[in-house]
Amino acid sequence: VASHILRSPVLASFIKNIMDIIQYTILPLLKLENFSMFFMLSLPVSLAKVYQELFELWDSLWDNSLDGVGWDSLQGIVLSPPGMGSFSDHKGEFFTLALLMMGTSTIARFIISEYRLVKDKAEAMLCFQTGGNKKQKSFSKMEMFEYRIDYYFSTSKWAKVALLLSFTFMLIAVGAGLLVVFMDEHSISNAVWISWTYVADPGTHADCPETFLIRLISFTVTLGGMLIFALMIGIISDYIAEKVDDLKKGKSRIIDIDHTVMLGWNDKSLAIIQQIALANESEAGGAIVVLANDDKEELEEILAAACSSNENPLTLFGTEVIFRSGNPLLESELRRVSTQTARSVISLTTEGIDPDEADATQVRQVMALKAFEEFVGSRCHVVVEVQDIDNKDLFPLVAPDFAEVVVTHDIIGRLMIQCARCPGLASVLEEMMGFEGSEFYFEEWPELTGKKFYDIVCRFDDAVPLGVKAASNGRVYINPPNDHIINAHDRILVLAEDNDSYEVNTGDYDQTGNDTVPKILPEKKKVEKIMFCGWRRDMADMIIQLDEYVEKGSELWLLNMVPAKQRATLLKDKGNKVDLELENLSICNVVGNPVIRRDLTSVRAVDDSGVATGQTITLDQFDSILILADAVAIDNGANMMSCDSRSLSSLLIIQDIQKKLYESLREKDPSTHVPCSPISEILDSRTKSLLSVANCKGYIMSNQIISSVIAQVSEEKDINAVLLEILTAEGSETYIRSISRYADLENENELSFWDISLRARQLNEVAIGYKPEELEFKQAAQYIINPPEKSVKRKWSPGDMVVTFSED
Repeated sequence: VASHILRSPVLASFIKNIMDIIQYTILPLLKLENFSMFFMLSLPVSLAKVYQELFELWDSLWDNSLDGVGWDSLQGIVLSPPGMGSFSDHKGEFFTLALLMMGTSTIARFIISEYRLVKDKAEAMLCFQTGGNKKQKSFSKMEMFEYRIDYYFSTSKWAKVALLLSFTFMLIAVGAGLLVVFMDEHSISNAVWISWTYVADPGTHADCPETFLIRLISFTVTLGGMLIFALMIGIISDYIAEKVDDLKKGKSRIIDIDHTVMLGWNDKSLAIIQQIALANESEAGGAIVVLANDDKEELEEILAAACSSNENPLTLFGTEVIFRSGNPLLESELRRVSTQTARSVISLTTEGIDPDEADATQVRQVMALKAFEEFVGSRCHVVVEVQDIDNKDLFPLVAPDFAEVVVTHDIIGRLMIQCARCPGLASVLEEMMGFEGSEFYFEEWPELTGKKFYDIVCRFDDAVPLGVKAASNGRVYINPPNDHIINAHDRILVLAEDNDSYEVNTGDYDQTGNDTVPKILPEKKKVEKIMFCGWRRDMADMIIQLDEYVEKGSELWLLNMVPAKQRATLLKDKGNKVDLELENLSICNVVGNPVIRRDLTSVRAVDDSGVATGQTITLDQFDSILILADAVAIDNGANMMSCDSRSLSSLLIIQDIQKKLYESLREKDPSTHVPCSPISEILDSRTKSLLSVANCKGYIMSNQIISSVIAQVSEEKDINAVLLEILTAEGSETYIRSISRYADLENENELSFWDISLRARQLNEVAIGYKPEELEFKQAAQYIINPPEKSVKRKWSPGDMVVTFSED
């Protein structure tokens, strides 16, 4: 700046004083790394330019004639020569100079600090390796340079950008300095701009002055600019690719409300997604956010494969499924998927590890949600999947009334037992549990306040009332007494197709003539013989539940590959449970493989030591046969499809043996009863299409039903209490009864479903549907749960069945 505007001795003296202050006062107070390299390079050049300009100005003033010019005029010429403007005219020069000084100082400080660090480390390493002898060299300068570059690149995402900007700045500064020295250009700001154009636009250097030195400078700066822009493009490409990878890996935050959050991933996840999508269909879709430790892209591929599958494809019905990879136990991850604004949270158990360990992880998950202050204050409720019924009591200890616990193995065990003892019940429960047909809903109806439960049986054209949730104590009453009063704010529990598919009618249906039922003869309970093929980890719990249903003297035959000596230990869960105390059942152990025909042709019992007891039985003598997903095969590495393959093989062999035994016995005795139909547990929904080939009428889609249960509880937490009651021996269970229980078909055979429902109420039962005689259960899906045209009279046949909720 001084090289072209300082043409006054007074102003030159002022600048000299400033430089003295900087040199002798300010710089000594600063460390060496704060000293600008720019001062050492540009200050001598600037001073030389100042000297040259002042010398030329003095020569011109000496040669010119000064006659007739007074001192005041001379002073005006010196202080304000022609062409010299005010300070405001040159503020760009000062700004450019200040920017160059600041940038150069920063870079110099960094370089000097790195040099000192490297020097200190080199000395320390030499002393460490040689014991103070510094003759040995431990590393090269290039190795240290690579190490420091790698350090900054790995610790800071801005290191590449900073390095690129530093190279660009130094290239422009050096180019500008060379142009000021060797080019007839006195403006530093102009020199900087010219240097920038060389860097930014390679074609600009073609217009430079035709001197070799200036062309060399412009070519060098342009070449450096091309290199810099190549690096810049690479850095930008890497940054964009990294951001895209982050998006693919699911690292961004979810911003949503009223969505469903699924924590974890297992073999029930796809079925749960399907059920929630069905529930959201009436609302034109929704959002499901999955947070799991699995890779996001892998989960997306699994979902895409399920949606495009040719067998039972998954349909989302407008529901959006979003995946995020992360640890569900961390509060930061829970906040990232917006659990505090979700409608519900589903925590799925971890498979492939010990059940107790998996349940302990679930306890910690509930504690993590409980500790999340933003979540605790929300309206969201939590559904937790637990494997062992004995661990259910842990959750009220850590978070009372906070989470709805669904014990999957316990539910499947209860379903298997109920379905084995009641043919056709599997189809009813499958229809009831999912969102494809009618499901459970709670709703408050002020117009029914003050009514008795008996009075509301015929008040819903498109729903079946099952019970009441009392507003006073929050308890759910399923199949309440007829005189149970509906109080204000009580919610009616119904089976309906959707929450907006039913309304209260006018109540003008004529209920007269339905206050009596045919005389029912007491049914004599018989001793049963039941066989379980396969082994489950919760076998002891299933046996205890079965003992509550059967008559005293009944037998349970256990056919599996577990050695007889180990069964007593396994039934006690390796000492975690007490010995079985059975009142009605006696257990007969059979060691064999359920997929081998010779082990099924003649079933022979052994004692606890594996010695044959002499008891034998054939498959046609059993009242119920359950084929379980064998835990032994699962422990040996079998997946869901492998387990289903074993179950289908056992089913086919058992049916074939039963058929041959029945045909042989019928030749001798035509009154021989038909053997029972075996009930098979199916894990993979894709196996369902093969069941018709195997002529299997009784099966339990265990994972499908559990997924439906979890999905229903996630939509309405009170459903958990409903399912707990209808699946236990103490509460109201699902039964399939003959129509003759409710109507004397010899005298009356044209009755509406509401007539049957009112008569069922006389027996303290709730009729939820019926099965016509001419239809199989699968074909009668629209009738067995919440049938249409309830007020229309139909002709009943002796073989028609009524589906009810009853305590006995």
